[in-house]
Amino acid sequence: MVKTFLSKFKPIQNKILILLFFILLSSIITYPTIFKMNSHLYGSGGDALGAVWHLWWLKYAHLHRLSPETCHLIAYPYGVNFAYAATRHFLWESLLLPVSLKFGEVFAYNFSVLPSFFLSAIIAYYLVYYFTKNKLASLIAGIIYAFCPFHFTHSYQHLTLANIQWIPLFFLALFNLDERRTYGSAILAALAFSLVFLSNYYYGYFVTIFTGVFILWRVWYGWRNRRLSGYPVIRLSGEKKDRSLITDHRSPLKTMRVVLVATVVALAIILPAIYPILKNVFSPKPTALASLRYERSFSGLFTYSAHLFHYLIPSGDNPFIGGFTRNFIKVYHPVEQTLYLGWVGIILSIIAIREWRRKNKLVNKLISKQVNKGTQKQNTDNRLTGQLANWSTRTQKGVSFFLFAGIMALIFSHAPWTDIGPFRIFFPSYFMYKIAPMFRCYARFGILVMLSVSVLAGIGLASILQKIKTPQKREILVALIVLLICIEFAPTFPAPMINAVDPPPVYEWLSKQEGDFIVAEYPMENDVEYLFWQRIHQKRLVNGALPGTHADKVRKEIVDILDPKTPGILKHLGAKYVIFHPEKYATSNEVAIIGEIPDIKKQPGLRLIKSFPEAEVYEVMAPPIEPEVRVGEDEGRRMSERVNRGNGEGEKVSGGR
Repeated sequence: MVKTFLSKFKPIQNKILILLFFILLSSIITYPTIFKMNSHLYGSGGDALGAVWHLWWLKYAHLHRLSPETCHLIAYPYGVNFAYAATRHFLWESLLLPVSLKFGEVFAYNFSVLPSFFLSAIIAYYLVYYFTKNKLASLIAGIIYAFCPFHFTHSYQHLTLANIQWIPLFFLALFNLDERRTYGSAILAALAFSLVFLSNYYYGYFVTIFTGVFILWRVWYGWRNRRLSGYPVIRLSGEKKDRSLITDHRSPLKTMRVVLVATVVALAIILPAIYPILKNVFSPKPTALASLRYERSFSGLFTYSAHLFHYLIPSGDNPFIGGFTRNFIKVYHPVEQTLYLGWVGIILSIIAIREWRRKNKLVNKLISKQVNKGTQKQNTDNRLTGQLANWSTRTQKGVSFFLFAGIMALIFSHAPWTDIGPFRIFFPSYFMYKIAPMFRCYARFGILVMLSVSVLAGIGLASILQKIKTPQKREILVALIVLLICIEFAPTFPAPMINAVDPPPVYEWLSKQEGDFIVAEYPMENDVEYLFWQRIHQKRLVNGALPGTHADKVRKEIVDILDPKTPGILKHLGAKYVIFHPEKYATSNEVAIIGEIPDIKKQPGLRLIKSFPEAEVYEVMAPPIEPEVRVGEDEGRRMSERVNRGNGEGEKVSGGR
């Protein structure tokens, strides 16, 4: 009885061990973040700082019973309306608000990013295991997918893009739905699709397109199998006869009903979450902010697109081989174009494709022999059928689809066009921009290329391991492959982190100043670092205006700190202090000559009161001057009320660090 119980428990034990392995590997690679979840932010800054600020704002709004859609702590006195922002992800806001309230916004951010590593690995593991039934090969595939440079680069800056784990889950659910075609499978596929879509709209857009790609591939695969359907040899490894969208005439209506159920469930989950965005997109008079947010610059498609060599060169952050990229690739976007697939994965994928082609040739030979002999008996050539014994129909499908999907994703990630001599070749992104102009970073299709390579690599390795009889040799080979992957994909170690609780001295000083006053930071640009440290000093900011808003029009009037009118307009807006960051002007676009630091001492409307190593604090002394940009009567009244509050009548900003 004990042996029976242990034999039943062993599969569960193996699954737990695999999960623990991926958790341990994730903890090592992201070390030491796991020990500093509350105090240090995982990553290198950038958009991550803005994401942490937004989590803090949601917490602040909840504690003060304010609408999270309208924030008057930034872009003062006009505020910012987040109601129709295309970058809002309601799933993350709902999930992370309780975590932020309990443990803080920094912990909530880390908590949303770090698990993406082991979750991506374990789900990719089961996707490949579905095709191969080989644990070691699936383990390698999980490592390739979860710890690829694309994942690391985006996890350093992008909360939602870091969560790549739901993409392999969706494709696993899609294959399961195709095989079973039950209502339960349809609901699971809809849930997986919804997770992808609500986690990140780019990924949702991509999997929507690739659902169509899957259908196209399935139609072709069904047509091919219909051509071979008279020959039992296509039933490999004793599997049941394969169903297809074309040849399965037994229950076409049920297939349609199952697909309809999946579609309805997915829409029922997604539409309520994105209703505010859709409402504004299809409104006869969309907001100015929406017009800019939903219609990105066409030129950005070239900046944020991929070329073939981006998939073949290592990440510039790689401590072992990144020097090649840093030294030889000069035109290089370090975030969006970090798409390295790894030569280990590429070689294993080529092996899988060659094996797939070889098996197809064996099938064709068997069919040819059967036709020539005038019979359909499966035992016409035992030698050939014996070579197909370890090649399942699922494996055949896996190679066929992910080869097709990888090529399509590669094409979709390309720039809008390429000029070859006098000819211009257009790529899908050119036409997709006309349909969905809110998307511009088509290099992000690279994650689908990476998933395709990881699946193919797992299948290729499984075919190799099946030919190795000795367990020790298999383990040595797998260990060697893991070592090579670690060298190819090695990220910065220790992991990059940002101290989120010990601010620069200027913000420490600002946090100790009494009163509810307004601050303007220069250069006057959308620097998320300004917002990030607002969590500490808790003063209202003139900074933070979103493009296309009235606040942004006013910002353009005061962008030049040396303009004689700037101090007066700042006084009108309620600003008491100006924090001047000389070093930030080295990379700012808000000066006539990039890198030139304005001589702020020439501005008579400002008086220096405090100096720090990285910043100077000036008091606004000029009399108020109204900006030239006018607002409506209601807007002006609301602005005047906020200006009065900013001059001392309001309550101090609070919300906890």
